[in-house]
Amino acid sequence: MVRKLLAANADVNATAADDYNGRTALQAAAGGGYLEVVERLLAADANVNAAAAAGGYGRTALQAAAEGGYLEVVKRLLVANADVNAAAAADCYGARTALQAAADGGHLEVVERLLAADVDVNATSYGNRTALQAAADGGHLEVVERLLVANANVNAAAADSYGGRTALQAAAEGGYLEVVKRLLMANVDVNAAAAADCYGARTALQAAAGGGHLEVVERLLAADANVNAAAGYGRTALQAAAGRGHLEVVERLLVANANVNAAAAAGGYGRTALQAAAGHEAVMMVLRAAAGPQ
Repeated sequence: MVRKLLAANADVNATAADDYNGRTALQAAAGGGYLEVVERLLAADANVNAAAAAGGYGRTALQAAAEGGYLEVVKRLLVANADVNAAAAADCYGARTALQAAADGGHLEVVERLLAADVDVNATSYGNRTALQAAADGGHLEVVERLLVANANVNAAAADSYGGRTALQAAAEGGYLEVVKRLLMANVDVNAAAAADCYGARTALQAAAGGGHLEVVERLLAADANVNAAAGYGRTALQAAAGRGHLEVVERLLVANANVNAAAAAGGYGRTALQAAAGHEAVMMVLRAAAGPQ
């Protein structure tokens, strides 16, 4: 079909619409992993560096192929001089550079190939998320290892968009113990602040506690995580764990001198630990005992 359209003088570089999923033919083929179609379009002078559409989930051809983990397509586009550092689409939710897309998907071979092509390992995209943060968020240990070897900034600030996380905060939230341990070995800041004015932002310990990830909580406490830190919205690790009914985590935090009487955060869903534990009887009993006579 592509051959017939090209024979009929179809415009191989027709501009993608700036709306949801607007794409050029090459971007569409690359995103689907269709190597033969990519080859045919390039032979017909398709623009390998056509900009990503501004709307929806715009991707360049290389970003689209990297996101899908299509190594052979990535290699072919790079041979055709695809811009390995092309910026993610502006003001586009989910927009990512090629490296961020590959890292997020855990596509190690694609990450390797992009790094070999001198990709910027610390580039940020919409919301300022880095490739390392994306890999940590997905629990992709081998990709995290490779990015750290390539001098990824382990302490890059949390993105300023919804759900912004540092690499450690992202790994802790997902309960990815091995990734957490690797980041700590790389001297990550265990007490990095949660993203400012970002709903859902949490320190690493708060994220692990809220998810009930006891082993991660243990590891963070061993690394001197601040057990009583308040996040951007004021919730402590103990309050987060209590609200989810994570009894073992609550008990561990209390052993680490978590403040059972820490005040509720102002506004939003602020709760003391005991208020947050409503409905979780075993947790409430432990908290009442720790609080002592009132």
